[in-house]
Amino acid sequence: MDLFIAHEVVFPLTAGRLVIPPASVEYALPVSFSFFSREERYTLRSDSIAITVLPLPPPANATNVVGEGLRLDLQIDPATSRVGEPVEASVTISGIGNVSLWPEPALKWPTGFRVYPAQTEVRVATDAGRIAGSKTFHYLAVPDSSGNFVLPEVRYPYFHATAGRYETATAPPRALAVAPGAEPRAARILPPLLPARGELAADSLSRRLGWQGWLALLLVPPLIAWLARHRWRRAPATAAVAADPRLTPLGRLEREFLAVLASYVSDPFARDGDGLAQALRAAGVDSAVADHVKRLRDRLRAARYGPRGLGDAAELAEEIEQVLRVLGAEGSIGARRPHAIVTVLLLLLVPLTAVAQTPSAEALFEAGALRAAADSFAARAAREPRDPAHWYNLGATLYRAGADGKATAAWIRAARLAPRDPAIRRALRLLPAPDPVTEQLLRVGWATPVEWGLVAAGGWLVVWLLVAAGSRRRVGIALFGAVALGASVVGGIEWRRRDQAIAVAIADGVPVRAAPYGGASAAASVPAGGALLVGRRYGPWVEVHRADGIHGWVLGEEIAGL
Repeated sequence: MDLFIAHEVVFPLTAGRLVIPPASVEYALPVSFSFFSREERYTLRSDSIAITVLPLPPPANATNVVGEGLRLDLQIDPATSRVGEPVEASVTISGIGNVSLWPEPALKWPTGFRVYPAQTEVRVATDAGRIAGSKTFHYLAVPDSSGNFVLPEVRYPYFHATAGRYETATAPPRALAVAPGAEPRAARILPPLLPARGELAADSLSRRLGWQGWLALLLVPPLIAWLARHRWRRAPATAAVAADPRLTPLGRLEREFLAVLASYVSDPFARDGDGLAQALRAAGVDSAVADHVKRLRDRLRAARYGPRGLGDAAELAEEIEQVLRVLGAEGSIGARRPHAIVTVLLLLLVPLTAVAQTPSAEALFEAGALRAAADSFAARAAREPRDPAHWYNLGATLYRAGADGKATAAWIRAARLAPRDPAIRRALRLLPAPDPVTEQLLRVGWATPVEWGLVAAGGWLVVWLLVAAGSRRRVGIALFGAVALGASVVGGIEWRRRDQAIAVAIADGVPVRAAPYGGASAAASVPAGGALLVGRRYGPWVEVHRADGIHGWVLGEEIAGL
């Protein structure tokens, strides 16, 4: 009698009642011993087996690893290295359990190491009829700074199935000495770092204004000019008098006197008739002063149109000056109204400064931990994207590390925020555009669109202030109007240029393929720092094109968007 036994090991993944289905086997037996005898077929089937899977007890350190006698081993080769030279590290977990499902342990690498996970090896064996083996995780670490480092103790908690409790496999710390190495691109000029500035004043003002504030700057100045022209005519009349050289001194005083009367009494019939004194008293002028003003008006009319002519012009002029001083003192509150409104408008343009904090990324940069410094500056830029110093410092770190494409993208972002900053301008000259198309796409104007908008708003405001003041200097109005119009046009052009979806190649010789898959032929290649116009996406692939005829697909990880 022959006996066949098949062993299978199963690992339940969920708690509860599980049913193992029955096993079956089919076989055939000949009816006779003849070669041509027919066969009869039979099927054997076992019973199903129900298993109750208990959940793991409440873990103290939240793990779902189950095993027995797990051991942990940490190896570093070599134990001494130099800056920029790779170090191989491996963590091996061995013991009894479902080896394939054991997760990766947590390694806390010191600051200043670039870590790249490598392959994972699984070896399965048996131990007294149970599944056992080992699982090894390999890493490749590149130090960016020199010094003596310690890879801390590695802990791997698991649930011991036989003992019914949680245990922890540990690996002792490992020391690693890193000697100074040759810094990449040491022959190149290394740009200095910039202190954090926070959001620029123009961007902060634009963000606080919002579309409502810009609309107010567009509509409020004409409204104020209209109100000033209809309510406060003292200043326009005075300017007109001073500008007319044909009037005599008494004529100018008379013109100013009539303008002051118009500012108090807007009704021409009351101003020219017998009700002038009553209208002045209604406007808040003292009763005696109102009566004196009416008599002075009548004397002026008699002196100008009467048979005796002007009479004593000097005495009349002195009396007019006294009345103007009295009326000017009483009307000073009303005369200051336009200035108060103008002051409120000008306060909208007062820049607000921002205070920024300086984290420790600069220390990492000075120590040569370029990867860690770049990550820190990138985190700052993501947290405060309107601060040009963060983007500039990120570009300086990447430039020092030799990543020219990424440095170009970061510096262009900084230049778009602070286009006139001399440090950013000098940094961009370190990485010139590789081709004319890139130079055209990455061109940064003299000012940002927001700054051009503020210049246009300032010119627009001055135009209407001149109109409100009754200025007849059309040259000034035309000049500031041209400033407002020109700034609006230039700002619109700059905004349209920046509104394009542009990306920069971050690797040298990025292939532009004819179709979105790796096996497609490369029709062209773009050098590091080359600019591309971005189109649609297809999975990890991005469609790009340029004015020089380059059109195709590149991997999204090979470009950096602006």
